[in-house]
Amino acid sequence: MRIIVVEDEPIFANTIERIIDELGYDLVGLTDNSEEMLRFFISLKPDLALIDIHIKGTMTGIEVAKKMIHSEYSIPIIFVTSYADKNIFEQAKEANPYAYIVKPIDTKLLQRTIELALLRYAQPSHTEDKQTWKKDILVRKSLFIKQNDKLQKVDVENILFIEVADKYCEVQTANEKYLVRMTLKEIDERLPASDFVQIHRSTIINANYIEDISLKDNLLTLNNTQFEISKRFKPNLLSRLNLFK
Repeated sequence: MRIIVVEDEPIFANTIERIIDELGYDLVGLTDNSEEMLRFFISLKPDLALIDIHIKGTMTGIEVAKKMIHSEYSIPIIFVTSYADKNIFEQAKEANPYAYIVKPIDTKLLQRTIELALLRYAQPSHTEDKQTWKKDILVRKSLFIKQNDKLQKVDVENILFIEVADKYCEVQTANEKYLVRMTLKEIDERLPASDFVQIHRSTIINANYIEDISLKDNLLTLNNTQFEISKRFKPNLLSRLNLFK
């Protein structure tokens, strides 16, 4: 996971850098001013931003955060500040941050906050229309899979298929396999419908990797592997293909 940070106090900047390194995440940009932070945001395409409120430059941290959330590429934002003042907190709320942490920084608190921010960001809200979410592929282009005490970023486009495996589901990419404690239905609801389709009660595939389909045998070849297509899911699969007869 790629994180950018804006912090103008060297002692706290060093602390944040150390904590991010200890957590196993990648600090791809660290600065003390607003202008460079925005350049980091635009050029580095990070997964999360830690922002101090009072920083160097022409903008405050709150103003920087507002520009980020109103861009096409929005990410979770966590404010880390020395100010517990109520008025500043109310101003910060306008930027809709995922958290507001007051210094000194606690390592475990920061870790939990980062993980919760990413998990919340990866889920559509309870009131959000599912069909609208399906069209919103840009901000859902990655999954964050919990591996022990880390969140591993996995690009959705690299996922080949997902299969039920006992009490888990296996998320398979070309190079890695991840076990997740989620149902296939829960996973399906978080994948872009334009790319993924369920073909069996235990299998979801990325349609971009389909090689061929045997209509007679109800078998699908994907990445040199054959999968059974159940009668229940076959009509939906065929109806969504760009089919020429």
